Amino acid sequence: MRTQSLLGLGAAALLAATTACTDITALEQVNPGQVSAATLYVPANAQLLVNGAISDFECAYTRYVVGSGLLIDELSNAIGSTANFDFDARRLITNASYGTGGCASNQQPPIYSTLSTARGSADTVLARLREWKDADMPVGVNRTRLIGQAAAHAGLSLVLLGEGMCTAAVNLSAELTPAQLFAEAKIRFDSAVTSATTANDAATLNLALLGRARTLLNLKQPAAAGVDAAKIPASFLAVTGTDNVNVRRQNFAFLSVNQNQWNTVDASFRGLTVNGVPDPRVAVTNTGRNGTAQGSVVWTPDKYPLITTPTAIARYAEAQLIVAEARLEAGDLTGAAQAINVVRATRAGVPAYVVTGQTADQVRATIVDDRRRELFLEGHRLGDIRRYGLALSPATGTAYPGGGGVYGSQSCFPLPDVERVNNPNIVR
Repeated sequence: MRTQSLLGLGAAALLAATTACTDITALEQVNPGQVSAATLYVPANAQLLVNGAISDFECAYTRYVVGSGLLIDELSNAIGSTANFDFDARRLITNASYGTGGCASNQQPPIYSTLSTARGSADTVLARLREWKDADMPVGVNRTRLIGQAAAHAGLSLVLLGEGMCTAAVNLSAELTPAQLFAEAKIRFDSAVTSATTANDAATLNLALLGRARTLLNLKQPAAAGVDAAKIPASFLAVTGTDNVNVRRQNFAFLSVNQNQWNTVDASFRGLTVNGVPDPRVAVTNTGRNGTAQGSVVWTPDKYPLITTPTAIARYAEAQLIVAEARLEAGDLTGAAQAINVVRATRAGVPAYVVTGQTADQVRATIVDDRRRELFLEGHRLGDIRRYGLALSPATGTAYPGGGGVYGSQSCFPLPDVERVNNPNIVR
């Protein structure tokens, strides 16, 4: 793509006085980084385009894990920076970098921008795949399989937008509520389930089924969620790809806590025990290193020991905890306990849950706490706090240590200025 060179008035005057250089204003410049959409979005690149959309999601997801954990109670700030204090203290301003940051090494994790990019990437290639024909595909490339993969990752991006954002927009839409975002996610997951089934793509099918189950819980349809979740096999695990070269593919929890010491495991997740011994689901380590925020000490999550450790996107334990919730809502306390214990049995030293004599409220509290522990730093806690209506901790108005001021009342990321100002369909 070519653009005409533009010069400031002062520079233009200087060049006008130098006759030997008068032709410089007519030079055309080429940006070698620009790629024409006409040559990129072609059937020959179908697999590459889907891989790119998946990469965009994985980058956004690892940032969401850290950012959502920092906003609520999984992580605390450890760096002496006002912007970081505001993030941790639940008092984000709407022009903060959570709304504009990209997939780099960010002290304040980007949320809206990266998830919106991931959703847009997946939806764009999904639309092209539906326009193309099977005969257009390169040898060995299954178009239906790619449709399933793209639709599943668009759905995952949308469900995280619904769980994390107060409101959001899709393709310059009006301001959408979480319920509307979940409805959009379900449309993508429905498509992914259909395509993955047709293509006999078990990995994408299970990812889409579990994503849809998560979405249905958010849509207050626990019975339907339980049906999808019950189909997930015990061996299922979907994780991010990682390497130690590209920051987009590094484990962002390790980068922000272990490597850069921007954050630390929150005190409420330290020293948790079960039967009087350390709970392996939330194993953490006190490094003894002080952060630059006053009074902070860096505690690291043992589940992410390396910058190349994959992050779980979806797995069997999540499915069984959804089954437990569905059975509880159906009044089957014994069935709920059975699903809880399927997950607990995978963890050495975690005792079985005895449901005898327990009330429905007590079983629900157990599910909430087991989700908190089992799914620690996997991007679920913020959504759970909102869905269950859990009290924020520390409470709003509590003095914020180290950075001054008090904790705010935010339980979601507000629509950022970048969307409100530039989207003509949103009231400013």
